[in-house]
Amino acid sequence: MLFAVADRQQRRDREEPDFSSSPLLSVMEGEISDHSNYPTFKFSFSDLKGRARALSKLRYIPPKHSTTDFLKGLPWNQYKNIFFRPEKSVWKKEGNPFQLQFLHPGHLYNTNIRVFEVRGDFAREIPYDPSSFDLSKLKGVGELPPNLGYSGFKIHFPINTQEHTDEFAVFQGASYYRIISKKQWYGLSGRGIAINTGMPYPEDFPSFREFYVVKPDKTDSTITVYALLDGRTATGAYEFQITPGKVSAVKVNAEVILRTKVDRLGIAPLTSMYWYSETRGIPKGQAYPESHDSDGLLIHSGKGEWIWRPLDNPKRSTTYSFPDENPRGFGLIQRDREFQNYQHSEMKYQLRPSAWVEPEIPFGKGSVHLLENPTVQDSDDNMGAYWMPDPIPQPGTPFDFSYTVRWPDTDPLPDSMAKVVATRIGDAQGDPDLKMFYVDFKSSNLSSLDPFAYIQARIDTGENAELSEYSVQKIEETGVWRLTFGVYPKNKFKASDLKAALSRNQEIISETWNFVLEPN
Repeated sequence: MLFAVADRQQRRDREEPDFSSSPLLSVMEGEISDHSNYPTFKFSFSDLKGRARALSKLRYIPPKHSTTDFLKGLPWNQYKNIFFRPEKSVWKKEGNPFQLQFLHPGHLYNTNIRVFEVRGDFAREIPYDPSSFDLSKLKGVGELPPNLGYSGFKIHFPINTQEHTDEFAVFQGASYYRIISKKQWYGLSGRGIAINTGMPYPEDFPSFREFYVVKPDKTDSTITVYALLDGRTATGAYEFQITPGKVSAVKVNAEVILRTKVDRLGIAPLTSMYWYSETRGIPKGQAYPESHDSDGLLIHSGKGEWIWRPLDNPKRSTTYSFPDENPRGFGLIQRDREFQNYQHSEMKYQLRPSAWVEPEIPFGKGSVHLLENPTVQDSDDNMGAYWMPDPIPQPGTPFDFSYTVRWPDTDPLPDSMAKVVATRIGDAQGDPDLKMFYVDFKSSNLSSLDPFAYIQARIDTGENAELSEYSVQKIEETGVWRLTFGVYPKNKFKASDLKAALSRNQEIISETWNFVLEPN
């Protein structure tokens, strides 16, 4: 089998492929009369890196808007009524299990991208074809420019059933992409890069300007996408090896060059939404118990410690740092998978993916950053997590990194470790200065223990809080073990960094719960 794969690749590399035999040509023939504008040319990842390096030395030119007044004024509920015609999917007529569909400009997406099909060592552009889109549900569209372009693309694959293909990946907007696994619904997003995120001035959003999609063979289980990044602060070349399945995964290989000095550089960034959960209760006027795409940040440190930070909807934008060296993994996790805890039949939060990042090349020294922004609605992606290297590379110096992102239903915490399944915060009756915490831990080992088993807690209240009291008890109705404790903040105008873990017979048996109690 390995020889067959190697021989196939050698045949790809030996000669220029014949693009004319592809149903892709029917896309090109839709509104294009001069095919010479779309020639084939040599392509390689090495060449793309060279282009990114050369681009970093040139003056940055912002992308031009490719839209109309009508399209850029479309609200989301109208923009989503622009449909790509499935019969126009790239590679569909060839019976390829992987197929491409394109996204139209409009709403927030009004700068176009260029998409190229790669066969062997050669690439050819896939031009914009207005006949591929159904805009019949929109009124007042008007005449569209012939070379409007695409704002993004989707990848289909028979991920849920062999009877038809399903969308499982989408690239659209700046350097954003989303991927789902089998039976999941879209939730959090990945990004190619995050620059100056959470600073007291606007962050920069470098964009993927060009994509090169390698045509897979019919037996391939992975599709490869290359992307050219360009922005005011950075350029770069990316390789995405995307494998859909029960747990979809994407391996990212990238080289980034900073154009200018930056204050924050986020590697493997993730973006998600957290509005509310059981932690602080249901906001006034809301009917559903919880609303979030992710409910916690999980970190597997370089020393092997597992850290869980429940997400919180803060009163002000706040960034937290978790210093580390060569972390084994981190991610934004949707840990709560019970429909009854959401009760939202349309949003289906229980089916949103988690995203778990594992370095393929050690990250070295740096820190995991968690950004939390306040929100009062479920349409805001207000949570962010990324790795920031220390030191940040100097401008003009190519910086390589490689990691894999998996999109599971379950988090990667070992079954032997007890995990936090709920965090609740309350005020103590009769004592306004005392803050109470109720943290539920669960594992199969814990659930099987007798309620009178001796479980201890190791609690660290940091420098700005004093521990009042604590207890650990089994809740027999659910099988969880609840840690209850209270703290007195020493300085009401400073944050208190709290940590806790369960132990038995002097051995830690849980992940480390970590929470920052912000001042009122």
